[in-house]
Amino acid sequence: MTEIAIATWNLHQAVDRRRANIEATWRYLSDEVRPTVALIQEADATQDAPGGTRASRADDVRYETQVVACAGRLESLPDVVTRYSSRTSFGVTPTVPATFAAARVVDLPGVEPFVAVSFYGRMAPLYAQIGVLRAVADLIPLFDSHQHNRRIVLGGDLNVFDQARDRASRERWKAILQLVESLGLVNLLKLTQPERGPLAGCPCRQPDCWHVETFRHRSRRSDTPSYWTTDYLFATRDLADRLLGLEVWNDRAEVWRLSDHCPLVARFDA
Repeated sequence: MTEIAIATWNLHQAVDRRRANIEATWRYLSDEVRPTVALIQEADATQDAPGGTRASRADDVRYETQVVACAGRLESLPDVVTRYSSRTSFGVTPTVPATFAAARVVDLPGVEPFVAVSFYGRMAPLYAQIGVLRAVADLIPLFDSHQHNRRIVLGGDLNVFDQARDRASRERWKAILQLVESLGLVNLLKLTQPERGPLAGCPCRQPDCWHVETFRHRSRRSDTPSYWTTDYLFATRDLADRLLGLEVWNDRAEVWRLSDHCPLVARFDA
């Protein structure tokens, strides 16, 4: 068995730009999370990585969305053709900068190459919904391509939470999550829900609730429950069927000192 670990984490470096915190965040990722590939949002700068980094930068807010290879090697994705026409090619680049970064992961011993996508629902402006919808549209050709559509992992801080108390917002966010899944992706939080059970007190009020706390307001009291799921990991069926486990790192106090998001780590027999 060849195990790989794919982590996603919003590093909060767009907000907390203190050099000591930035260094501590990267160090925690490297020394504690220890992923094969990391899908990073709100990175203040590109970090040196053995296998390279692919990033999309939002210069207006000075942060990057990144795919970081701690093992193997990253290749840029070439233009893709879809199953609908071999005459038209599409670049895999975001219309809204920093909404996603994508790369092909190669040179992992015993592992067939796969595509990693770091996804960020940035407020551009105000509505994360706008950025998410445009990014999903930009990614459709990738998922419709014969070259890459079988082995793709997508993760990140989507700023999507279908736990809103007002029905209109809740239904809209559900539809957006369904749109992401319609690309051919399996929501790994849903897939692993039987291992955790429903989140106590979750505003979704569904008996099959699959939510977990991945985001915590810095202003909330430590003894106040937090329910918000804004970070996700998805995989195409080929990889989802090889999932060994999904870890939610929300029970580690040091994580919340570094960021207002916690890492998710998926382990695959790839």
